[in-house]
Amino acid sequence: MDASLLLGFLAVALLAYVSPGPDWFVVLRSAAHPRRNGLLSSLGLITGLAVHTIAASIGVSALLLASAEAFTFVKLAGALYLGFLGIRALQSAYRTWKHPQEATDETSEREAGPATKVWASAFAANVLNPKAALFFVAVLPQFVHESAPVLPQILLLGGADILLGCVFWAAFTLTVSHFRTLLQRRRARIALDAASGTALVGLGGALALTSRTA
Repeated sequence: MDASLLLGFLAVALLAYVSPGPDWFVVLRSAAHPRRNGLLSSLGLITGLAVHTIAASIGVSALLLASAEAFTFVKLAGALYLGFLGIRALQSAYRTWKHPQEATDETSEREAGPATKVWASAFAANVLNPKAALFFVAVLPQFVHESAPVLPQILLLGGADILLGCVFWAAFTLTVSHFRTLLQRRRARIALDAASGTALVGLGGALALTSRTA
């Protein structure tokens, strides 16, 4: 593959990563607790990207976007899940504000929560977002040479995207965890949960209104 095409794709992928979206707020809330939680959330997102890469390589993503019924089902499931995560975050903000001691106990329980639950939450948020599939179907093919075998190029670009995601989310998690002491303060936790919850509910609503041609 032409190096210029690969670099161009990575530049576009990086722009997608740095643009705040559902993944940001999922990892942000997790990384504000033990660093392990943030890394597990990041791993969940990366696993979701791997699923999207495989789906794009075998044509599943294209079929999803071609079927109005399948697209609607996935986007509504994703919207509901983001709304669920957002409401949980808003409830956490309210409990922290109304019952400080109860919120402290909840935080301790969440810090000791099972790794699979933290991972699965991020994985589901990514996989149920049809915009991620849209990226692989609408953007990725623009960097594929028609004169060369398509499948190896899709896997190469998808792998490069996953590698870039590993670097980005690791850096994101480490940056957030660096301010963990500050973020664990009561007012900061209320602000973080309220902002994340509002953003996730809003993003869920926007996702529900997304069309296949968006």
